[in-house]
Amino acid sequence: MSILTAERLVSLAYKYPHLKATWYLIATACLTVVNQPQEIPKVYHFALRQQLLEDPSPTGTSSSSLLTDYHLIRLAQDSINSAKKYQDLSAVGVNLPDVLIPHGYYEELPLAFKFSKNEDIHHMQDELTSRFREVILKSIALSGLPKAINALMILKTVTPSNLKPGVYPERPCIVRPGYMPSASIISEDACGTSFEDNSEDTINGPVSEASINRQQIVQDLARGSSFWQKVYGKISARVKNQMATAYPDLWEFAYLHVYAPLLSFTKIISAKETSLCVVACLIPQDVNPQLKGHLKGAVNNGATKEELEDVRNLVFSICDWSGGVKWKNGKEGVAKL
Repeated sequence: MSILTAERLVSLAYKYPHLKATWYLIATACLTVVNQPQEIPKVYHFALRQQLLEDPSPTGTSSSSLLTDYHLIRLAQDSINSAKKYQDLSAVGVNLPDVLIPHGYYEELPLAFKFSKNEDIHHMQDELTSRFREVILKSIALSGLPKAINALMILKTVTPSNLKPGVYPERPCIVRPGYMPSASIISEDACGTSFEDNSEDTINGPVSEASINRQQIVQDLARGSSFWQKVYGKISARVKNQMATAYPDLWEFAYLHVYAPLLSFTKIISAKETSLCVVACLIPQDVNPQLKGHLKGAVNNGATKEELEDVRNLVFSICDWSGGVKWKNGKEGVAKL
């Protein structure tokens, strides 16, 4: 079932004025949670083009008129078509070209172009692609690993070859697989390199105590602690204790494996953007206790009431289009500020 039409893509981009630079993150987070990853390529290809355009100015073209603009809707339809084409090309192993706005649109679109240099366009699209991957990765903490895997695998099939990820993780590694100090090497011959007995083979290569990046672990834990306290503010210790008394491993896992390495990493999407995406992930799941905490946490991270209201409405729209998303007390029962 196809959920996102050209008109709906334009609506996602221009109906929510406080989400001009984040609408695609919110949409991707929501689509991942409601298990509609097949729609993410449409959002991605449209965002690759739409984010090349200037934002509507307060004195220029109104956002409401953009919702029905013929050329924007046609650009969205082109994006839907190109996403499908790229999936087909990817299936046969063909290099995927860049996703750009065709020259025929240059004098037709109601908004001006942000960039005139190819290197600026590539830089913006490279950052945008990283943001798509990062929001899906962070959704693991909210909706689970299987959904994130599916979404990232689908995104890969429509990512232009020039925007594919590198071979190294974005996050500094806390374990350097295969890293061994030279003093640990006891022999090296035609059969390979041998290490001291204190190393262990893993799927990523041999590791030992020397492979552990202790400094990075300390930095991650400090950053995760700061992020937790910023989100929960005065009640951060109380929430921690509630989780620990429910099951000590729950708190340890949340801190050591979710907040420290995952959510608090803000090199790609900021703390505020992370909080907005967390809210977008929680709304469809009807989990008001967690949603209430993260609504306040989003404010603590710099989000405005208007931004959160737009997130709420955008997510409701996607849930309505997807079908099957219900709340025990209806939409009016979903927590808000």
